[in-house]
Amino acid sequence: MMRTGALPPQQMLTLQAIDRVVGAAGDAMIAFDRDLRYVHFSAGMERLTGMTAAEVLGRKIYELFPFLREDCERLHAAVLRGETHSAEGRSYDIPETGRRGTYDAYYSPLFDGDTVVAGVGVVRDTTELKRVRQELQETENRFRNMADVAPVLLWMAGTDSLCTFFNQTWLDFTGRTLEEEWGVGWVEGVHFEDLQRCMDVYQAAFGRRERFEMEYRIRRSDGQWRWVLDRGTPRYTPDGTFAGFIGSCADITEHKRLEAELRQAVQARDEFLSIAAHELRTPLTPIQLGVQYLLRSEPRDPKVLTQKLHKLDEHVHRQAQLVEKLLDVSRLAAGGLQLELSEHDLDEIVRAMLQQFADEARRAECELLLTSVPARGRWDRGRLEQIASNLIANAIKYGKGAPVEVTVEPLGDARVRLAVRDHGIGIAVEDQPRVFERFARAVSVRHFPGFGLGLWITRTLVEAMNGTVVVESRPGEGALFCVELPCSPSLAGVISG
Repeated sequence: MMRTGALPPQQMLTLQAIDRVVGAAGDAMIAFDRDLRYVHFSAGMERLTGMTAAEVLGRKIYELFPFLREDCERLHAAVLRGETHSAEGRSYDIPETGRRGTYDAYYSPLFDGDTVVAGVGVVRDTTELKRVRQELQETENRFRNMADVAPVLLWMAGTDSLCTFFNQTWLDFTGRTLEEEWGVGWVEGVHFEDLQRCMDVYQAAFGRRERFEMEYRIRRSDGQWRWVLDRGTPRYTPDGTFAGFIGSCADITEHKRLEAELRQAVQARDEFLSIAAHELRTPLTPIQLGVQYLLRSEPRDPKVLTQKLHKLDEHVHRQAQLVEKLLDVSRLAAGGLQLELSEHDLDEIVRAMLQQFADEARRAECELLLTSVPARGRWDRGRLEQIASNLIANAIKYGKGAPVEVTVEPLGDARVRLAVRDHGIGIAVEDQPRVFERFARAVSVRHFPGFGLGLWITRTLVEAMNGTVVVESRPGEGALFCVELPCSPSLAGVISG
């Protein structure tokens, strides 16, 4: 019910009309005369203040509500001069009723002809609105604080698919400002090869309002391209209205690298198993045929029998070498090979190896040439024999029909060098860095059989004795492998592959 003090009848009717409109909107209304006394106090004001119109009408504003004294001196006085003013976000505190909160007020003069007879104020209680806004602000601040310390790149987009938020992690990652990334600015950092696919997935997901997941490259602040996994999901307001998307990006560059390495390792393993099966089966066939011949023909000529047995022995020896090489790989990978150092002459060891390869070199029409002087040191004899054997066998295999030159010489810094040169097919420059890797092959297994392990084993053994091995080569001009070893390796321990 409206509460109105003494005013001319026409103005009272005007106030009543205004009050009905204001009350319907949920607001309150007051009116004051030229002496700043309340002449109108609506039911809405009674609910707001906890005071009745009977307690208020006829009393001065600032006497009832001291917190309004400044407004009385400034705003209310200006309204009574015919001006219109507003006061927003003001606080009120009424100790008598225990009411407190915030309000907005809009003041206008009330005329009788050309004379201002009163001031009218429409008051809106904003206490609850302010509380809700504060809670929303606190919620948003908490979200931003959590988002900015999150280890992943976070983003949000509105219903138009334009991005409106990126967390600090994203901005630090890209080295760009929020203003630069807003809208579609972020796509400037997407790799051009991935951009179209990225946008197709993004726009399609927005159109269907479905979750999406995609991988693409994005430029980091240091200029590097990094692979990210971007997952986006639609978000909705409490009433179910679509509000846009929120998403996160995780740097998966290392994962992609490991994935590629794993694929390469699986491919290398499969190729190796295929080569190993072929290599192990090759000597078995003549062994089987030789045994069948002996069983079937029972040769009585001792010379024929001896020749056949020698052939079988060669094939068995080759089979044993292949198996031993595979065992070496297993031992090296498991760190199970031990160095046993003692005094040896590298010249003597190499001469013995060349003698063992004499028949094989003769069949390959390779003349073995040695230039050597005594070179003594503390080494593992068995591992030195493996190193020399692998290099000599490699030279005979790829230098068929041409001399193989082997050199052993002391160096001036308590080191020795073993060099093996062939004049065969040579190695392309781009293949040279990887010939010492496990299972690496620079040529087809169909033309040059083998596991692709000899040079890897050689490098591993040389490095275990604190030495180095390098290759110099050109296609069609042969290859030179040089091993340098200290005469007294500093450590004898487990060889790890």
